[in-house]
Order: sequence, then structure tokens, then C-alpha cells
Amino acid sequence: MGFGPEQLRGKALLALEEAVQECRYRRPRRGFALRFALAYLWTTSGADRRPFEHFWRVLGDEKRPWSFGAADGALLAIYQALGLRRDEAISMAMWQRRAEEEERGGA
Repeated sequence: MGFGPEQLRGKALLALEEAVQECRYRRPRRGFALRFALAYLWTTSGADRRPFEHFWRVLGDEKRPWSFGAADGALLAIYQALGLRRDEAISMAMWQRRAEEEERGGA
């Protein structure tokens, strides 16, 4: 059994959604998993590389009041580059999950 390309793409997008929600509280860790998710999405899409690079840079910026908005907009640009519609219910669920984790003491 395994994952097909659409399931892997969905999981990679969830990793990006999670990083965006973390921007509400701190600068997210830009670790190997996040790099892999971005690289996977870009290399399998044939899309322009710029939205992916912009997302990476935004996540590395110092935490500021507008960090979430900048990251959220950068992720939206990735969805557009992939020709996908962003599911707001998923974004809201990720936000709720992150908020609950923060209430319990953080990451």
C-alpha cells in the first residue's frame, strides 16, 4: 500500500500549513522536513520556483506582528502556483490544533 502523488502533495501542503500557523506564535523551525515538503512540491509541479523560495524566506524572518500575514500570503501564492484552491477548513483546523498546543505549553 503506499501513498500516491496526490496524497504526498497533500501531506506536504499540511506541513506548510502547520509552519504558517506557527508564525502566529514564533518563527517556525525551518528544518529538513519543511525543506523536503517545499522541494517535493516544487519539483513535482513544474511551477515557477519563486513562490517556494519566497515562502522559505518569509518563514526565516524575525518574528513580527505581521509574520503570520506574510507567511499566509506566501502559502496562498504556492497554492496558486500549483493550480490548487486552498481549503480554509484545513487552515482553521491547523490553527485550532496549534492554539491547543500553545495552551498546553507550546510546541
